[in-house]
Amino acid sequence: MASDKLKGKSIVVSGVFHQFSRKELKEVIEQHGGKNVGSISSKTSFVVAGENMGPAKLEKANKLGIDVLNEEEFKSLIES
Repeated sequence: MASDKLKGKSIVVSGVFHQFSRKELKEVIEQHGGKNVGSISSKTSFVVAGENMGPAKLEKANKLGIDVLNEEEFKSLIES
């Protein structure tokens, strides 16, 4: 494991990314102790959002008060 920065976190990946493929993003999340989940719920820690994120997912995240990070913010989080 690269680190435990994301330990205990449930993370949703949505949209199209430039620096990572979705598969790479999911691998990075797991390498840092996080768990990939497919849908947003009150248990979701945050969403990593790329271009064209589904509007329903975005709306649900906002409604539940879940943080939505872009690629750069996610990268900063794991590199800090």
